[in-house]
Amino acid sequence: MMNIGAVSLGWSGTKLPQVFDELAAMGGTVIEINGNSQRHHDIGLDAHTIPQILTWAKHSGLTIGSLSGYCDFALSTAVDAGAEAALDAEIARLMTTCRAASEMQVPVVRTFVGDAKPGVTFAGARRGIVAALRKASALAGVLGVTLGIENHGRLVNDGPALVELVREVGAPNLGFTIDTGNFAWAGHDATQVQVDFEALLPLIVNVHIKDGKWTDDGFVFVPAGEGELPLGWLLSSLKARGYEGPIYSEYEGGEAFREGTRRSIAYLRRAVANLDSA
Repeated sequence: MMNIGAVSLGWSGTKLPQVFDELAAMGGTVIEINGNSQRHHDIGLDAHTIPQILTWAKHSGLTIGSLSGYCDFALSTAVDAGAEAALDAEIARLMTTCRAASEMQVPVVRTFVGDAKPGVTFAGARRGIVAALRKASALAGVLGVTLGIENHGRLVNDGPALVELVREVGAPNLGFTIDTGNFAWAGHDATQVQVDFEALLPLIVNVHIKDGKWTDDGFVFVPAGEGELPLGWLLSSLKARGYEGPIYSEYEGGEAFREGTRRSIAYLRRAVANLDSA
């Protein structure tokens, strides 16, 4: 059974116990904690704080299903000692979150490829990205952690291209954190988004749900179930594939965050319940 919850980032500035209680009151049962928890929730993820955080989550009836890691492997089109050292620093940054996940017995860490920047192209940076992902996946594997690359930013926000990248890396503990709104946000139309979803489906290890509508002003986010993305198809396809991981609301629309999140979770709970009873 797929569990429904939310990512903690939208509650930035709120203490984790309050985040946990509010999410539970919305009907959530699972949470992704942001790896920059010191910045967003005023508490780091370390050996001293982790037992308390786990106790808070348990008290609220929540499971911590994943952590949001940060890294940028699209640093340079050059392959030299300086570029390798910079990539190693990014791997080390990601491993800080992976070690916390291992300590917390959290199975998945959200990961980035890297974003667009002046003078850096995906084709030019690809060799370094592949090498970094191979090294990071190997280190995460020792910790018992799976890395889930999020389709994020504008450097490579394309389903088939991301799948090709992961297959080139060839790591068994490397898959995808699908963000359902980011392909459309990056400019893909409805037909392209369906292709993106279908490409990632076999390798999805973590799910961030956004919804939205295509408008003359671009793609506008709305609560889940109130937009035009094929969320029902995705949830049904995940169930058919045997996916039992978390399904997180990540509302970023124009309405108040808590109200948008509450409506998104309510939709996701109904959708999953209908699938389970079918």
